[in-house]
Amino acid sequence: MFFPTLQTYIRGMLSSIPWAHWIVIGILSLVVILLARKKTSWYAAFALGISAFIGLFLLDSAVLIRYFGFYPHCSGFDFKVDLNRIFHSSGLSRVEVFSNLVVYVPFGFFLSEHLTATNRCRFFSRFGIATLAAFGLSLCIESLQVILRVGFFELTDLVMNTAGGFVGALMSVGVRKVVGERSLAL
Repeated sequence: MFFPTLQTYIRGMLSSIPWAHWIVIGILSLVVILLARKKTSWYAAFALGISAFIGLFLLDSAVLIRYFGFYPHCSGFDFKVDLNRIFHSSGLSRVEVFSNLVVYVPFGFFLSEHLTATNRCRFFSRFGIATLAAFGLSLCIESLQVILRVGFFELTDLVMNTAGGFVGALMSVGVRKVVGERSLAL
């Protein structure tokens, strides 16, 4: 029952974003890739462009679509970390918490890949920067939801999004161990 609910949730989230937004996000990401390419390898520039795409997608889908759309304006705060929604609830609540983790994994992965490919930081600082960037993006989105009155600031979302960025950075290291450092640098 969990996976059909997850598929319905993802399908609904992706269908609510107009195609014009996808095109703008794609063009901005290509600009980031081309600008980064002047100073780094193609792989590092691509990783940064994908990170930018994911960040813009998250900002657009969580804030801008709701602000310019037909959603009722409401806001509020929830300053408790309610991980019971993962283990003791069912249906959409569990999917929402799980998706908050999963959606930030690619962001953390590609940002960590960019940092690794550019050799700008050591092993542990990659985790810190990717996790801090995921935290900052999530904090920005959660805060904008309250300011623009299009959602709720939920501490559970902030924790799960940050954890997703960390898991993505961790996966980056795992992939590099399995595939090898040389084969990833184009």
